[in-house]
Amino acid sequence: MRLFGRAAECAILDSLLSQARSGRSASLVLRGEAGVGKTALLRYAEGRTTGALWISGVEPEADFPYAALHRLLIPLLDGRSRLPAGQAAALEVACGLTDGPPPDLYLVSLAALTLLAQAPRLCVVDDAQWLDQESLRALAFVARRLHAEGVVLLFGLRAEGDDPGLLAGVESRAIGGLAPDAAVELLTDVVDTAVDRALAEHIARATGGNPLALTDLGHELTAAQLGGSTALPEPAPIGSRLEAHYAARIAAYPPATRTWLLLAAADAGGSGSRLGAAARLLGATSADAAPAEADRLITGEPAMTFRHPLVRSAVYGGAPPAERRAAHRALATVITGEAEADRRAWHLAAAADGPDEAIAAELELRAGRAAARGGHTARATFLTRSAELTPDPGLRAVRQVRAAEAALAAGAYARALLLLDAVDENGLPGPARGAALMTRSLAEVNTGVPRGQRLGAARCLAAAEAFGDDRHQARRAVVQAIELARSAEHLSTVSEPDIAAEAARLVDGEPGGLDELILAGYAAFTDGGYERGVPAVRRAVAAITDPGLSDDALLARLVVGVNFSTLLWDDAVKAALLRRAEAVARRSGALHFLDLVHYLGAMTWSLYGRLDEADRHDAAGQRLRAALGMTADQEQVWRHTELATWRAGPGIRESVRRALGVFEMLGLGGAHGWTRLSLAVLDNAEGRYGSARDTLCELVELGRPHRYSDALPDLVEAAVRSGDRRTATRAAADLDLVAGACGTPRALGVLERSRALLAGPNEAEEHHVRAIGHLTGGLSHGDLARAHLLYGEWLRRQRRRRDAREQLTVALAMFEEVRAVGFAERTRGELRALGGTPLSAVRTANETALTPQEAAVARLARDGGTNAEIAAHLYLSASTVDYHLRKVYRKLGVRSRRQLRERLHD
Repeated sequence: MRLFGRAAECAILDSLLSQARSGRSASLVLRGEAGVGKTALLRYAEGRTTGALWISGVEPEADFPYAALHRLLIPLLDGRSRLPAGQAAALEVACGLTDGPPPDLYLVSLAALTLLAQAPRLCVVDDAQWLDQESLRALAFVARRLHAEGVVLLFGLRAEGDDPGLLAGVESRAIGGLAPDAAVELLTDVVDTAVDRALAEHIARATGGNPLALTDLGHELTAAQLGGSTALPEPAPIGSRLEAHYAARIAAYPPATRTWLLLAAADAGGSGSRLGAAARLLGATSADAAPAEADRLITGEPAMTFRHPLVRSAVYGGAPPAERRAAHRALATVITGEAEADRRAWHLAAAADGPDEAIAAELELRAGRAAARGGHTARATFLTRSAELTPDPGLRAVRQVRAAEAALAAGAYARALLLLDAVDENGLPGPARGAALMTRSLAEVNTGVPRGQRLGAARCLAAAEAFGDDRHQARRAVVQAIELARSAEHLSTVSEPDIAAEAARLVDGEPGGLDELILAGYAAFTDGGYERGVPAVRRAVAAITDPGLSDDALLARLVVGVNFSTLLWDDAVKAALLRRAEAVARRSGALHFLDLVHYLGAMTWSLYGRLDEADRHDAAGQRLRAALGMTADQEQVWRHTELATWRAGPGIRESVRRALGVFEMLGLGGAHGWTRLSLAVLDNAEGRYGSARDTLCELVELGRPHRYSDALPDLVEAAVRSGDRRTATRAAADLDLVAGACGTPRALGVLERSRALLAGPNEAEEHHVRAIGHLTGGLSHGDLARAHLLYGEWLRRQRRRRDAREQLTVALAMFEEVRAVGFAERTRGELRALGGTPLSAVRTANETALTPQEAAVARLARDGGTNAEIAAHLYLSASTVDYHLRKVYRKLGVRSRRQLRERLHD
């Protein structure tokens, strides 16, 4: 295949294929407008290897979930028996090979990754803009996770501008028109007669170097036009004009030819026998395609493959609406069998010339079938069309709300809002209005609309009222209101007492169900605080952590469980909850929930000062969000300022100030408050006690310990060290109340630590020792290290130099172990005051030389995981795991997992 002016692109493709031959994988998107030669470049790559897999997006299939992925994987499906059971089951349901619960998108994606890792060297997906959303999401996930399988995954994408859409995070190259010299060379090669050079340059400029336009013009222009004696057509056919150019040619064909072409366009991807049967109903045969075949617009036996997607678009778009409806009606008539029922329903809908309840009901039924295959995008599309065809205005609005719910489930949040904007929510019946309010609330939150966070809880309370006697849905709405209110905090438009009142209303006597227990716990704690609320909160946490709770329910109520266990200072329960949620999310392929687990895990372990564990969650979350295609702007919201403040690196305060601005703008009051608390901890580490006290006094409501009870120990320390003994005493009294109600080792330990700061010289040491005793053996590495630091500081001031050095040395080792820079430097200052130069603790963990991905692989291999198990755990292919493991062995100088266990330490 000869390509004009594409030497640079061909070199890139050759390089990728060469890398693949050496075992390295790559993904690339070729994007540009119609006709610039993306497909020709993809064919070039295909010609440079053997056994490539190739599919092209087909616009009529865009509403059928996983249709494109199924076509791509057909040659590989025999290998599905070797997939992990969960992946195999999800893939079989997605591909329609069996029935089962709706498959998780990312389990399907992982199955595709595993199969494609064993595929031929090249996989091509052309016209990706017309893939169904589920297939494109799955293949984008695969593209972002390929690493060391020796596979090249190429996409052709018709796109104008830089928006990568669902392919965000995959390397992309813009393909434009040919340079002038190459365009002239192509035109000269196409025509059979001499071309005036100046005229050829004019044509090249007029077409923008578009190869398709140049080729078509070269075939169509007369010798007189090419010689310059007759005027050229103006404007030159390019872009949308190219489609109009094709439409004009098609309009001149006989009616039977246009009928055949229209049926082929309306049923792209269908079978030849079906096309022939539908054509006979409309008085056409395959022979009628001859004029279009002679013009090279359509090929095949029978002729049903268009030369270029723009030809198909010109055929379909140029046909009168009545003829399009007739074509779809004929196709619906010849489609039989349950396997094609979805396609038949879609053709019936396209054939309808007005509202039709029978067709609308059929589409609604088919929407349910799409959802059963995990096709939430298709479900939304079917329901939207069903609503359009519904004669009754009330039922039409209800179906529109259901379509918005499906769009929300598909992650199409903007589409959900557009569907809801077309509905008068106040005119909906109660349950539908409740569903609309809940959907709007979640869609606005997920699109980052600032009012979404601020108004979210209020919308959910309104939804609870709209649900009326449906107390199950009403409780679900109020639980969602609780989550959103805690996320927005002071920026929410509804108060916690208002939510608590609604929660209490929905608790029937002695609470029994999970949501009832959550509502009862929230109401009791909001009204009664730590004095009267802890028992009810504890019952709710027990229900969420009950081993018998279903996996779906656990993930749905994870945020509440973490929030409630934080209120209880119950570190062991919260850690166990996060471990189980991580295992469930991995097993089920619920990657968005797994991302949430990692986010909550990084926050939790930062709170405990276990920064090594926080790092693990943070790194895993970053890798996962990259695989999911999250952009750099979206990633800002997920950055862990609490982890960064422990580290106290250069420029941290400016970074924190920027984060505070982002959180304020987005209405994330909870993240804003947590970040300010983290900044106060940094102030304490660096001896800025007055600043820490001022920040914490704005967060904590003294006399009524509530949400920020975790801040009380820092407030006591900051107030004592800044000379504000009155504030310190009040904060310690609140902490006494909290610790007495919760009774956990960490609560009792920091209480004793705070008492030591307020005690006289004869009592302080007893409190310091008790604090260390309570905290030793617990999860809070940071609180224990700070207890040793404060004890050492007190001992130095008592002139007990040897004892002080002992405590401070322990504290320094603990801080340096997790790289808590600010507190480590404060501890060194104390040691320097004792005389001598404190030495840095030497870390023994060899994994510091490893990348985060290598460290994750190394840990799992050390703990006995096989390559396949590690691959499933980290959402990689087994080949990529093997690649990383070989690098780990080389870096650490080991040759086996046994040696790795001896060498690698956390």
